[in-house]
Amino acid sequence: MQELPTMKTGYTIGILLLVLAVAGAGYFGFRSDPVVSVLSDTPFRKVYLVRTPGTGRVSLQLVFQTGAADQPPPPGLLHYGEHLVWLSAFGRQERSVDRHSNAWTDSLTTGYLLDGERDALPDLVASLARVLDPVDLPVEFMLEERDIVQREYDLRLVDNLDARVGEALKAAVYTGNPYAVSVMGTPQDIAGFTPEAAIALTTATHRPEKAVLLVIGDVSPATLRAAMPDRPSVDAPLPPLPAFTLVPGEQLLRFPDDTAEPRMIWRRIVRLDAPQPLDLLETQLALLSDMFDTSLPGGLAGPLRYDAFVTSAFDISLWPLDGQHMEIRMVAYPDTGVTLEDMRAAFETALEDTITAGFPERTFTRVLARFETYWPDWQDRGDTADWMAAYVADVASVRREPLDIAALQALQEQMDLASLNNLLKQFENDGRTVVAYIGPEGDLP
Repeated sequence: MQELPTMKTGYTIGILLLVLAVAGAGYFGFRSDPVVSVLSDTPFRKVYLVRTPGTGRVSLQLVFQTGAADQPPPPGLLHYGEHLVWLSAFGRQERSVDRHSNAWTDSLTTGYLLDGERDALPDLVASLARVLDPVDLPVEFMLEERDIVQREYDLRLVDNLDARVGEALKAAVYTGNPYAVSVMGTPQDIAGFTPEAAIALTTATHRPEKAVLLVIGDVSPATLRAAMPDRPSVDAPLPPLPAFTLVPGEQLLRFPDDTAEPRMIWRRIVRLDAPQPLDLLETQLALLSDMFDTSLPGGLAGPLRYDAFVTSAFDISLWPLDGQHMEIRMVAYPDTGVTLEDMRAAFETALEDTITAGFPERTFTRVLARFETYWPDWQDRGDTADWMAAYVADVASVRREPLDIAALQALQEQMDLASLNNLLKQFENDGRTVVAYIGPEGDLP
């Protein structure tokens, strides 16, 4: 998936949901199945249940489909507000040994996580729903929390070169767009935050019509229905993504650091010739990523590693930003005696050669066979539930409506070489390229 969401912690959601099947051009409707259910007429925009038999615990996530990219200045204020909401809603009550809670803000969503024993489901749902209530905390606590946010910034960025590079790349790659906005802000921004401004922002953003509740565990739809809080029902559309405007050009960033291993991060965004269905586009780009990461004809491992020894290691990935823009990222480490400039030139030559010639049938066939592991074993309910949960969690985080199992299985049949090479060719379109060089000063161009 794309890099935009940057969760506050490293917590990885293990299991989440599924939904929706094609029911007309551009519209998806839910199709129930034994693994996933959707509840209508609830106090949230969407409620999804992933049923995982044999588990004694339940995990709940309330995701507000609005994030840092949607907010006016100053950057970072929503992140501070999320801290206050968490403390006000259940920061002290939910620290028992049998429960875990967390919260995060990223570019597109703000979320709250709570898990506990299955028998406590009604109380867990009620506790999580408290994030919809107004923040009610003493002013001194809220000011102390602002100091904690400042320390979080210091911990995550001040002595973390990779994090600083990531922030700079985000601003450069997405220049001119809301996606470039920092989730945390700067120390100067944080120092200027006021509790009143943060509360006003969370009051506007933490709305039921923007909320998706995800529940994972061995519970029935009827049990979850009975646990719903007594609040008005909500019927609201999916909040749109922030509009993306491509700013063509090229930008070079340098990060001298005597302790850093020399490397290059190369990123490019292009606009597609025509809009594409996002799930199909994402799957095609994932397959292209795997094709590039081989020594087969058209892959980059041959010309960059095994044939010419240009790189000691590299990682390449492709993903969609939306239905009309896609991005490619290459992280590469030069082999002994190879300069960063020479490595870049070799990479761009190899990439251009493949884009021009396209991938051959042999490479497509071999990689497609291995790509089966991208999907779950659809006959295994547990494997399917885990995979669909992660899929829907990803989709919710980038404000899309997930497909149901039948629609996803159909995607597997839509992978063909001609379409992939046509998509690849569009990386020649006008776009934006940002290159970051990292390492000791003497190694940087």
